[in-house]
Amino acid sequence: MPISSDSLEMAIKFEQEGYDYYTEHAEDTDNTFVLSVLEKLADREQDHIRVIKEIAEGKPVSDVNLEKVDLEEATREVFEEFSANEREGWKEEKSSVYDHALELETKLAEIYKDMAKDSDDEDEEDFFTALMKEEDKHYETLQNVFYYLTDHDRWMSEQEGKVWGWMNT
Repeated sequence: MPISSDSLEMAIKFEQEGYDYYTEHAEDTDNTFVLSVLEKLADREQDHIRVIKEIAEGKPVSDVNLEKVDLEEATREVFEEFSANEREGWKEEKSSVYDHALELETKLAEIYKDMAKDSDDEDEEDFFTALMKEEDKHYETLQNVFYYLTDHDRWMSEQEGKVWGWMNT
């Protein structure tokens, strides 16, 4: 059973919402680190839109190419460009921005989980499972970066393995 056009349209809508949200808030920040993270997330959402549109246009799932990006490593590279003194000077960001972004990523992951579960085609199931895992990585990135900036005590109290220890240098 092919993926319904309604499901694909919904996925594109939410990916576009994520892209728009990250782009808008990237323009509003003075924090270079946050700007970089939001731009990377916006780029990932654009890549997701591209591959979903290819599927909607009839391209077989097995032929679409979801770009592989290690968000943690990309974030770490930017983070390490700043000295400890510069990181101390980062202003506290508005937590409501990040709370909404976390909600968006959770919503997208759930949509892709349901689409994978409902698929009768193994390639489609694998594709939507991969998208779900991508959104989970976006969530992890947001959680680490923004709790580090907005609620450092909470970030430090998270159990080991959930937080990126390299940020505590």
